[in-house]
Amino acid sequence: MFSHLHELDKDSPAEWLSDLPCVSYECTTSLEVAFLSENIFDLIGVHRESFLGNDLLWEQSVPPEDKSLFRDGIARLKRERATSLVHRLIDADGLPLWVCNRMQMVELDSVETVRGCILPLGRNRTLFGLDPEVGSQFAHKLANQFQIQGMILSSLRRSFPDVKDIELLQQTLDRAVEFARAFSQYNQFPNRVDGLRISDVLEPVLSSYKAAFKQTRIALKEKLDPALKQLTLCGDAFFLDLAFRHLFQNALEAIDTNGEVAVVGSAKSQGRNCTVVIRIEDSGPGMKEAELKSAPTLYFSTKKNHDGVGLSLARRFVELHDGNLRVSSTWGKGTQVEIVMPVRRSDLSAKGGNSRL
Repeated sequence: MFSHLHELDKDSPAEWLSDLPCVSYECTTSLEVAFLSENIFDLIGVHRESFLGNDLLWEQSVPPEDKSLFRDGIARLKRERATSLVHRLIDADGLPLWVCNRMQMVELDSVETVRGCILPLGRNRTLFGLDPEVGSQFAHKLANQFQIQGMILSSLRRSFPDVKDIELLQQTLDRAVEFARAFSQYNQFPNRVDGLRISDVLEPVLSSYKAAFKQTRIALKEKLDPALKQLTLCGDAFFLDLAFRHLFQNALEAIDTNGEVAVVGSAKSQGRNCTVVIRIEDSGPGMKEAELKSAPTLYFSTKKNHDGVGLSLARRFVELHDGNLRVSSTWGKGTQVEIVMPVRRSDLSAKGGNSRL
């Protein structure tokens, strides 16, 4: 056989590699791609020529929240010579795809080389999430304990009405309940309904926040493509409603007064593939690089007395609809949150279409 996979390009069409149900690759230890099978296009909709001779397959296609996991895997590869990772790749439509990436370190012509294959697992994160039954039982048992503690505190308050520490205990208990509620929501999975229109979820949430923006003298700018009314998906209106509310609330709290929030909604079509892009921008203080990396993490917050659940829950709910939520921010200028989800146009035929891995 061949010592280098890229030699297949010279001596053989390598068609058999592209017929495999995985993407084969070979790259340097600095992750510059030397060989990539042609079926990378079937996986993420980008031609392999875009990735040859550079590290864009990893820097561009692996989402920021998976980068640290990927770097840890590369470091482990150098020690153990072989490793496997489960992470996401972002396709040409901006949507995430879960993959298993099996890598091994080999020596070719006295040069260490990373050789591997990428096996698609699917777009649904629920395959890798918490067991909903276990999470439900945990939340139920925790709620019982909180209820007992609340009854004890009520008794203590009646017996010692002037003790201020009792009120502090009550506040601590209330926050613990909120944490548990957030965990319970995070662990739920959507009850999908086919034919759900994006505009039927987004527009009522936006209307409900207009008064709050006006009260705090925040200018609200809307630019929603009329085509949104023709876009549907199989989804859970309650979960998407919560996702949008968390994001609008974050934008509202990011600005003290006299700021601006822009909401932009558009549709993108590529053949039969159609996605909706919702972008929410605020003119708040923005986030520093370290804060931006931790922003989507559950219970992380840059605000005092905030639980840090809104953005992480919004991302979770979007991912449960096979979508992707990206956050970008510039310190001193503001923050942008972009949601990309797969949708269908109501006038599209269900026939035809290109198959993917």
